[in-house]
Amino acid sequence: LRKLESEASNLRLVRSMADRIAHEVGNAMVPISTHQQLLAERFKDQEFRASLDHAMSESVKRVSRLISQMRYLARDAVLNREAVPLTQLVDEAYREAQKFQPVKSHKLSYDDNGNHPVILTGDRQALRHALAEVLLNAIQANTADPKVAVRTQTENDSRGTEWVHIEVVDNGAGFSTEAAQKAPSPFFTTRTVGLGLGLCVTRKIVETHLGHLTIPAAGKPGTVRISLPLAPDGNN
Repeated sequence: LRKLESEASNLRLVRSMADRIAHEVGNAMVPISTHQQLLAERFKDQEFRASLDHAMSESVKRVSRLISQMRYLARDAVLNREAVPLTQLVDEAYREAQKFQPVKSHKLSYDDNGNHPVILTGDRQALRHALAEVLLNAIQANTADPKVAVRTQTENDSRGTEWVHIEVVDNGAGFSTEAAQKAPSPFFTTRTVGLGLGLCVTRKIVETHLGHLTIPAAGKPGTVRISLPLAPDGNN
């Protein structure tokens, strides 16, 4: 009975995922389809061509992000390992997040709390995507004047394992109690756009790297914490 219930639950998830993906891809195709219908008669119109370029660019980014999310959700192991400085990873992830939510000025602050340089070892692209999803969520928390802070700290647990905690803090309305509990779940979102897979994908990538994702508390400021284990010498 437990096996049947598990299979039924998986089928419900697949059905829900297929429906949401179809909806998301459909939305991404609408502007392209609209411009395609007008292409022959308005191609020489400079304003139309600029609009077409924007529509294609945004739709490609939207679908590409969805494809990446699906790939990372399907992975159960770290495929590639390389060493990357945490400061560099944060910078790369922030630039990636800005592609999907451009901001007028650079408003990312980084505080390593006086830590020695942290070098992570793992799937660079996956870790960058995981952090970019959290940073994008932070930027979208206050699109009018986004201010995002990244704080890092290392500590040793009772077993002697060293961890790095990466906290992303925004200046938005913060998490409600429900959102703090459900945000990492698939398809949960408080916004009108997107699938609600960002933090879910981040959690999957982090857990694949033997870490964990938490939302410390509801309320302001909105905070998401990524914790990853480090090797004994501090260079995981």
